[in-house]
Amino acid sequence: MKVAVFAIPALTGNVHETVFGYGLLSKLSTVMPDVKFYYEHDFDSPLLDPKNVKGIHFGEFAEEDVYLSIGRPHYLNDAAPLVLVLLETDYIAFPKINWWSFRRIIKDPIRVDVNRATSIIVPSKRIRKSLLNHYDISPAKIIVVGHGLPSDELRITPADSVTRRITKEVYGKEHSYFLAPCYGHPSDNLERLFAAYDIFRERCPEPIQLLVESLGESPSRSVRKAKRAAKFKEDISFLSSLKPSERRKVVSSARAILFPSLSTRFPLPVLDAWTAEVPVLYTDNDILQGAGALVQGEDVNSIAEGIVNLVTTPFLASGLVENGKRRREAFRWETVAQRVAEVIRSVSAST
Repeated sequence: MKVAVFAIPALTGNVHETVFGYGLLSKLSTVMPDVKFYYEHDFDSPLLDPKNVKGIHFGEFAEEDVYLSIGRPHYLNDAAPLVLVLLETDYIAFPKINWWSFRRIIKDPIRVDVNRATSIIVPSKRIRKSLLNHYDISPAKIIVVGHGLPSDELRITPADSVTRRITKEVYGKEHSYFLAPCYGHPSDNLERLFAAYDIFRERCPEPIQLLVESLGESPSRSVRKAKRAAKFKEDISFLSSLKPSERRKVVSSARAILFPSLSTRFPLPVLDAWTAEVPVLYTDNDILQGAGALVQGEDVNSIAEGIVNLVTTPFLASGLVENGKRRREAFRWETVAQRVAEVIRSVSAST
């Protein structure tokens, strides 16, 4: 069997594409040693090291049996069945509107890809549910394969006591702090988080700071407006992009990671919290399964209650950390690659 892969996003895409794409492709050739892979990208990388992998230039034709695409495909062979990897459907709940389109909602960007795909691979049930609610497609067409942990180079590990103390002094105004990762997207849900933080501060005397970490675009105008309107705005700070070494310190020294996101993208900050052994707050029980404070993302009071519980119930926070240590063991790229391999073989056999 020959499999062509649109691999460029695994190397130069956004953070979700690079983490998932690189993690998957680094293992896929190993679990399918009898398959010849053609990775389409524009430069050398360790992904090309296996003997059954060959690099081809962007747009170069490959006579493949199956075409695997990380994100929107760049078609090499329209005749080959398409296995499409979708890592988010945020355009459904948060449709893009550009000023030059006279405030009209942009046309669905991937409907043609969804319809053309023989199989669609997603990392979580949340994305699968979103696709099924929006498109008239068979449930059997969408396969959940899971996710792996960040690579060793990107993985955040626990900080020692000295690092935690110094980091709190530098970033938390000598107080503990919560860290709220954001991508500069409406799904970050920061406006509700700020309102919940106000409720928390009114109920809890400890002046824990709230640091908002930018992982993508800068916070929007509405987010900055919500910050200015917050009662405890002096204790909310925006952090610009941090160097990897500094980010490790900031994440692993946080009192908790607050991530009440409404995005369908896989929650990488939850994985960071588990490997850093820090409590985490999130909105999807399918991911957490007892390894984090579960809240309703659209309910300010639910988010506030989750924050209060993390601070006022120490055994709860420590228990969530222990559950996170166990939960992270279920996130392995070898398992993801094996599930993707099953999909590829099934698609090839059916054509």
